[in-house]
Amino acid sequence: MRSHIMFYISKSLKKNKKYTFISILFVLIIILLSFIIKKSLIMFNASLHPLTRNDICTHQGTDVTINVYSKTGQLKFKLTAHRIQHFSNQRITLFTCPSIIAFDDKNIPTWKITANQAKLSYKTTLHLYGYVYINNLIHNRYFQSIITNQAIINLITQDIISNKKVIIHGHYFYSIGMKIHANLHTQTAKLIDNVQTCYEIQRIW
Repeated sequence: MRSHIMFYISKSLKKNKKYTFISILFVLIIILLSFIIKKSLIMFNASLHPLTRNDICTHQGTDVTINVYSKTGQLKFKLTAHRIQHFSNQRITLFTCPSIIAFDDKNIPTWKITANQAKLSYKTTLHLYGYVYINNLIHNRYFQSIITNQAIINLITQDIISNKKVIIHGHYFYSIGMKIHANLHTQTAKLIDNVQTCYEIQRIW
């Protein structure tokens, strides 16, 4: 009887050691994943805001609206953001939750662009980060929206470049590519690398 009890205790200890080892391993995995996620977020923020300790925010505000005009006085873009920060040393402006409306030569809104964050540099180049959604406000155009994770817009020429995965939705089709060169003014877009297109067949009767 005593030998059976000793065997049961030994078996229980081995079982407890096994569960303890699994628990410790699980905790270590959680700590490692937390470190990786935190490090990736720090790297993302560092690439988005390449600021040094000497950089000072000279202007900031909330719920800001900025209008961008051409040399002839035509309204080209209307930009709104929940928060704005301007750094004079690097001549950059950071936006949180930006929303941009693009206008044509007749001051008709043609595109709406939203992103998680944005950075304006040299007063003409707008870098968009996070979930970038470009929506065509003219519904009878060939393609209706562009979705990507990062894009650069020239506020003067209205050119858009993205080297990230891009999805274009249009009337009864969508296309996927690894890069895109587009122009909001001419309503044209060119997908580059590994382009795939799917069409929805419409009934004619």
